[in-house]
Amino acid sequence: MGSSSSKFEIKGYNHIALTCSDMQKTVDFYEGVLGFPLVKTLEYPGGRGQHFFFQITEDDGIAFFWFAAAAAPQPGVSVAPWQPFDDEGRPVRGVSGVAAKDAMHHLSFDVPLEEMDEYRARLQAAGIEVTEIVSHSDNHQGSEAECMRSLYFHDPDGTVLEFSAWSRDLTADDVRDAPARAEDAAARLQPGVLAVTI
Repeated sequence: MGSSSSKFEIKGYNHIALTCSDMQKTVDFYEGVLGFPLVKTLEYPGGRGQHFFFQITEDDGIAFFWFAAAAAPQPGVSVAPWQPFDDEGRPVRGVSGVAAKDAMHHLSFDVPLEEMDEYRARLQAAGIEVTEIVSHSDNHQGSEAECMRSLYFHDPDGTVLEFSAWSRDLTADDVRDAPARAEDAAARLQPGVLAVTI
């Protein structure tokens, strides 16, 4: 599949780099539970850290840093908190916990729609806490306007992960109530200025 970018030839993402508190637990989860092969390891001198790479698809990977002197995790700041239930114990649609600006909220893996139930069962069999399958639609209430189905779980460090699949082809009508389109960005940008006025 070719690049969808009109500006650069993009083959996919090479890898997304996250951090972890225990490299062995991370390998056990991402290779042992999710089945992503460990393809490269790097070790920093003096025991300062490690950097491991897992392959997801032919062109896409995920990598983890372990730093000996890293700060403690801060759910709600560095990543979304694992929040599958509201304050009264009722399941929430997806994982709605708030993360700070500049933080990664969650990481979603594209999976076949027809395998969603089976994949949920496999995660549960591996002892992973996983949400119900969520139907996403424009009105967020599940209707014929459904566009995606998802399930959510988390890794050993609490990073929220998602298995998701588009449930229909997207059309131009799916882009609405959005800020000004990106193709108008050149008119909004001024040389040497990062801020964008919309």
